[in-house]
Amino acid sequence: MRFQDLLDLHDIPHGDVALCLHKPRDPVARRALAILVEERRDLLEAYQSTHSSGAEATVRARSYFASFLMQTPGEVVFIAAYRREVGRVLGEQDWLGDPLRREMLERVGGHIAPPEARAETRLGRTLFHLERIDAFVECEKRLVLRDPGGRNYIRLAETTPLDVIELRRSARLSPPVPEWSDLALTRAELEILPRDWATTLRNWRGVYLIVDETDGARYVGSAYGAENLLGRWRSHVAGEVGVTVALRRRSPARFRFSILELVSPTAQDVDVIACEASWKTRLDTLRFGLNEN
Repeated sequence: MRFQDLLDLHDIPHGDVALCLHKPRDPVARRALAILVEERRDLLEAYQSTHSSGAEATVRARSYFASFLMQTPGEVVFIAAYRREVGRVLGEQDWLGDPLRREMLERVGGHIAPPEARAETRLGRTLFHLERIDAFVECEKRLVLRDPGGRNYIRLAETTPLDVIELRRSARLSPPVPEWSDLALTRAELEILPRDWATTLRNWRGVYLIVDETDGARYVGSAYGAENLLGRWRSHVAGEVGVTVALRRRSPARFRFSILELVSPTAQDVDVIACEASWKTRLDTLRFGLNEN
């Protein structure tokens, strides 16, 4: 069976469908897109509503739009099918003055470049209005297909066969919570975590590391209390600058958070602080980092 068989079932001509295969090479961007599918459909539609010039021409010529996301190499997961309407051309104010589009630029790719720089490359794009087709909703996030390969992310349905691998029992795209030692989160990811990730971080306490990716500077901190790591990390990125003396001289936009050591959920505050002091000494962040005596 192929995805094209579903199009036939609903009398949608293959030649009238643009396929959008989201396959970001950057794992942070790929994970961000998966979370948008789960948590923020409005931002996902903002992301899909404009395209580069070559891709735009294909989308403009077709009345339907079907999107997919790569989770693992060799496979793509069906996100949704849409009816497409052509809108207006977007200018600078449409990108930076519109809260939704600006937030989208921060969420997907914001760890690479600020919204202003990314908006500049998107001036003059056509806005496409996408209306989800109800008949395909039952397959969303469940239908797994074989990646047809190729580099172009906008493809033609009549020349791009999508073979079905499986129909999952549950509809979920966001990945499970990784082991604490493998976890690394950007500011954008912290602000739109899957619910189970947020719950886990709320229950974890310990010592963490912040790396400012603009220059590699490091800060060691500790988290304990009602919100534990979730609360502490989100406090670091809540404003336009950091929350400590050294971090207040920096924007949190390029902060990356990871965990150095987990402690027991019942550990006393004094024990967590002692672990923090040990890590500051071992990483020498008092002399060569962003910690201060």
